[in-house]
Amino acid sequence: MSGDKTTITVDRDVALRCSKLARELGMSFQKLASDALRIVEEVVKDGGSPMDLLYTWRGIKSMSATDTIALPMTILLKFFEDLQPGKFAPDFYEAGREIGIAMSHEITFADLVKRPLIFKILLPLRSANSRETEREIIFTLAIPPYSKRLTPLLSAYIRGLLDAYGYTQHKIEVKEHIIEVIVYKSAQT
Repeated sequence: MSGDKTTITVDRDVALRCSKLARELGMSFQKLASDALRIVEEVVKDGGSPMDLLYTWRGIKSMSATDTIALPMTILLKFFEDLQPGKFAPDFYEAGREIGIAMSHEITFADLVKRPLIFKILLPLRSANSRETEREIIFTLAIPPYSKRLTPLLSAYIRGLLDAYGYTQHKIEVKEHIIEVIVYKSAQT
């Protein structure tokens, strides 16, 4: 029932900022809060967290500074059927670097490590995970098995992204349809 009300306690500064925002948008605070909670509910039911929404939004917002489009991997493969994909590696590196520069204003590298699914906004991946050791950070990125031919391009893109964040010492290994990215902590520039 939309007429029923429930009281919840939130930090005062959050409530004040949201109340001001609702007024600026010409909507009630109750509608703003209810819409936000509905969205969070769906994300949490799907196994996500409210912070996933924040970092997804930041990723999308930072990409708006570049000419990025989502493109199914099968179409991209068609473009490269008769070409040598490696020939385009410098272009993919520059594109990754451009995105990395834009993203670094919205998402810290530590955020990227904590939430590697941000890579799924940038690349056609099936999954993305990270783990951290004392000396390195390892990202494990799974691409569709039929797209192995494009791994030199995806690897170049990732190199550009990492270089933009100042992590120029890294190694990328490809095993079947897994791209493993090893970033050396002590070598950040």
